[in-house]
Amino acid sequence: MSVLFSPTCNRNDWKKRQKLLKKVRTFFEERSILEVETPSLSRACGTDPHLDFIETLESPPRYLMTSPEFHMKRLLAAGFGDVYQITKSFRHGETGDKHNSEFSIVEWYRENWDLEKLMQETEALCSLVLEKPIKAKRTRWIDAFKNYAGVDPFCQNQSCFIETCQKHQVPIPEYHKAFSREDWWDYLMVMVIEAFLGKEQPEFLTDYPPSQAALAQIHIDQEGYSWGKRFELYIHNIELCNGYQELTDPIEQKNRFQKDIQTRQNLEKPIPAIDQNFLDALHHGLPYCSGVALGLDRLFMLALHKKQISSVLLFPDDRA
Repeated sequence: MSVLFSPTCNRNDWKKRQKLLKKVRTFFEERSILEVETPSLSRACGTDPHLDFIETLESPPRYLMTSPEFHMKRLLAAGFGDVYQITKSFRHGETGDKHNSEFSIVEWYRENWDLEKLMQETEALCSLVLEKPIKAKRTRWIDAFKNYAGVDPFCQNQSCFIETCQKHQVPIPEYHKAFSREDWWDYLMVMVIEAFLGKEQPEFLTDYPPSQAALAQIHIDQEGYSWGKRFELYIHNIELCNGYQELTDPIEQKNRFQKDIQTRQNLEKPIPAIDQNFLDALHHGLPYCSGVALGLDRLFMLALHKKQISSVLLFPDDRA
């Protein structure tokens, strides 16, 4: 008889996970943040070219949400104030030791908060769940490339990226001649840089290129470079969350959506319906806010000292 009928997380560990989940919910309740519940299926979807969504076969199609952010920001625009949600999100084709195509997240938004304040709250939540103080160092995205990969991501000749692969003894991508600069950024982040992030101590990666922060506000540094107000937290090389100081300009957001659509067309990826309800909410008025989505399965992996995400799930992709 096949063992695939059985869960990959044992009963004792599942009970521990449920206790951790209660801690997360209590964390937000004690801060008077309103719990909400938004659709998992929607008539529109995010346009991010780096994310692959799952759509239904009905016509017109609906989409399993890669994140509840559009719906939650609509609630902010409707006057709900600070909100959080514990929910499932979905990504096509993401399966592995740290990935499952269906996964649990907690996402929350804080009005009148900047990114630094939200990073501190993220540290507080992780400290509670992991039962140890989490104080992460801050590393700018460009400095991660320079310090960990030994390359300037804006180098004039992209041959520097090939040299970086050779230096770190990672494979040169088969189709690298067709790579854009951003393709190289993504490749080196996964193949080289992530092995250093959060290795010695928790680490926030901050200040991303605008093209890698599609829903974030942009700021210009003293040298005249533009950066997206975005952060990710890494602990023991595991990426836990993605946060933005949220873009509130509906015209700029629509332009970014259209650029994403063009990129998806160039990559021959499926084209989702743009969320007009979300754009209408921005026109109505989204308050100044910051928001973050944190992967609960990965956080619970760390808390329970597990090496694979399947150890904290009952039925991962291969047993679902």
